[in-house]
Amino acid sequence: MRHGHRTLLGGLAAATFLSAVLPASAMAAPHERPPAVRLLDTLTVPAGTTEDGMPFGGLSGIDYDRRSGEYVAISDDRSENGKARFYTLRLPLRGGAFTKPVVEGLTVLDDTDGEPFATKAVDPESIRWTPGGRSLLWTSEGASSSGRPAFLREAGPEGAYRRELPLPDAYAPVRDGAGKLVAGVRNNQALEGLTLTPDGRKAVTVTENALVQDGPAASLTSGSPSRLLVSDRRTGRPEAQYVYEVDPVSDAATAPLPPPVNTFSSDRGVSEILAISRTDFITVERSFASGVGFAIRLYWTTTRGATEVSGEHALSGTETPMRKKLLFDFTTSGTDADNVEGITWGPVLPDGSRSLVLVSDDNFGFNGGTTKFHLLAVRPWVTSGGA
Repeated sequence: MRHGHRTLLGGLAAATFLSAVLPASAMAAPHERPPAVRLLDTLTVPAGTTEDGMPFGGLSGIDYDRRSGEYVAISDDRSENGKARFYTLRLPLRGGAFTKPVVEGLTVLDDTDGEPFATKAVDPESIRWTPGGRSLLWTSEGASSSGRPAFLREAGPEGAYRRELPLPDAYAPVRDGAGKLVAGVRNNQALEGLTLTPDGRKAVTVTENALVQDGPAASLTSGSPSRLLVSDRRTGRPEAQYVYEVDPVSDAATAPLPPPVNTFSSDRGVSEILAISRTDFITVERSFASGVGFAIRLYWTTTRGATEVSGEHALSGTETPMRKKLLFDFTTSGTDADNVEGITWGPVLPDGSRSLVLVSDDNFGFNGGTTKFHLLAVRPWVTSGGA
């Protein structure tokens, strides 16, 4: 069900990062190629912002419809702070900066029975328009700890369930007689990323970390072999899988998380993926350490030359992973990125560059999290396969 109205997100704090104030590490010396990606602006949503009585937060996926100029952003609310939902937004630009964003509406997502999701029955993570804006694809990480599988579903613009696209058997959580998870997606490390190829024919998902049988989760000393899955959007049929190597965790935890968690925590994973072409993508890798904060990096990556692993229930370790190259590092940008979980292509900028719009998940204020929108400019060679 969609609740349609216009709400101005007032009191937003903006910080514009033009080339004159970029850190020295991001500036191109004479005869050097300029940086592939530049941060232009960051917008912060005030804590406590609400929409239809529900907190405006938990934004973990975003997509732009260039026909309408609208964005869709999904909240990862597990129907605990409000109903599972997505928002439609406008994020107008003037030059290289955000102006006054507006919430156009809030839409509640329905389960297969046509009713809103029950509490803790879903963990929304990513969302994309299908061609023409006729429907939306979205993912849930599920909860392997409680037996709820991850899924990729299609919904109508009004939030109604349409269908579920199947996942390979290797993704299904399996436990042994003692209840130990021995295969499938890890709890809270499942379908974090989703994108459509530019022609709209393929839906591409990526796991945040490795399937249990494929290898360990990322740590301070080792990375993690995530799986990228290519599915036919029309039929839903899985067509190909590849290995994407997540880097090791950036920092060790130095302090515990606030109550009620009270534990030291550190992790790293793929929080989103965005298609450049049928074979090339931008990934967002998010590293976190309690007491330190987030380290957010964008990578160019490609399936070209990588081993196709659809037939492998468990990886052997001999596969050729997807090549990757660092495009942008928020830790050297001069701004605190926060918990970036969403990325989309935005409008073309006045200088002809393509824009990227990113959004952070505020975790509904836990541990000081805030909702931020970041505007970046992308050089042409990135989108032409020359990263």
